[in-house]
Amino acid sequence: MMIISILTVLFIITRNTSTQISPNTSSLQPEYQTVLPAGKTIEQLGGWSKISPPKSDPVYAYSDKIGTIGISVSEQLLPETFKNNLDTQVAELAKKFNATTQIEAAGTKAYIGTSAKGPQSAIITQDGLLILIKSQEKISVADWKTYIQSLTPASKY
Repeated sequence: MMIISILTVLFIITRNTSTQISPNTSSLQPEYQTVLPAGKTIEQLGGWSKISPPKSDPVYAYSDKIGTIGISVSEQLLPETFKNNLDTQVAELAKKFNATTQIEAAGTKAYIGTSAKGPQSAIITQDGLLILIKSQEKISVADWKTYIQSLTPASKY
């Protein structure tokens, strides 16, 4: 069931032509520790939006930019099934979304896929989270690394 939730949310995000998350009008906060780019607050990023389907494990997202390129970042707790064999499970998930380019950023493995039209998706795990980042356009490997390296635990949750 949890894998179905992950795949559903990843499908929704990767198929969405706009990476902008709907503005959050409430003080929605995930029930778990999240990560944000260093030096930014969730308020500066427009707040959290819950993007998971009803009755599924919660997935929260925010919008940001890498340079001038818009991105959406979704975060959810790692599924229990991933915890025993994390690297293999994440690699298999990445393959399902054609995210086959692997990079490393400060010890964090990222799998990046590029669509024929240019947008990219990156799948990473960090601090007990499964994170998907979707860009509106192609981003350089160096910029992906810089952004991933900037992700640090949010000061409050």
